[in-house]
Amino acid sequence: MVSIRPTRAPALGEQLAGVLRDQIVRRQLEPGTHLVEDSLASQYDVSRGPVRDALRQLESQGLVESRRRGYFVVGLSQSDINDLYELRESIEVSAVTRAVSRSSEAYLRTGRAIVDEMVACAGRSAAADFADADMRFHALLYEMSGNRRLVDVWEAYEPVFASLMQLTVEEDVDLHPSAHDHGRLIDLIEEGDVVKIQAELREHLDGARARMASAVEALIPLDEMKVS
Repeated sequence: MVSIRPTRAPALGEQLAGVLRDQIVRRQLEPGTHLVEDSLASQYDVSRGPVRDALRQLESQGLVESRRRGYFVVGLSQSDINDLYELRESIEVSAVTRAVSRSSEAYLRTGRAIVDEMVACAGRSAAADFADADMRFHALLYEMSGNRRLVDVWEAYEPVFASLMQLTVEEDVDLHPSAHDHGRLIDLIEEGDVVKIQAELREHLDGARARMASAVEALIPLDEMKVS
């Protein structure tokens, strides 16, 4: 049976973490920036509690680090992108392999509905909505696996991938090929060919990794790249 995600409004800490995460990914908050709790609380008109919650979330995702004087932005390097996708490939291939034997009409119907939504978003160049549907599609693959631990790992890093996804889809001229790739994944799950679905997913993730690396690289100043 396909579960439905809770529709509760995100807590203030989660909302603030999302705002700061996007700024970090887009380098609007550059590596080394000191994040001062009082300043953030004043800027976003919240108490220090949600600020602390947000900073702890970002620290768990490797985007900021705690030092003696507070939290500082770490950011994402090309190496970080590779590490994230190495992790994602290992868990998502496992998830989709299990999903092949656990697929049902309900799951397949949900997956195809999301693909249809992605195609519609591509047709109207709605990048933000496309990215949201893309993330829901991959979350469905983990749910289909039936492995709670795989779901837990995905959910821990999903917000980072979501911010990266928003960045990359904004640069894609045509989102239709990506939508069709997701449709192909659903087709292969239905066919039950484990070898083909593993190969297709690896190719899909390699393409996503390359696009994200390119998008992140475009944000890094030339002099900083020379130093690194």
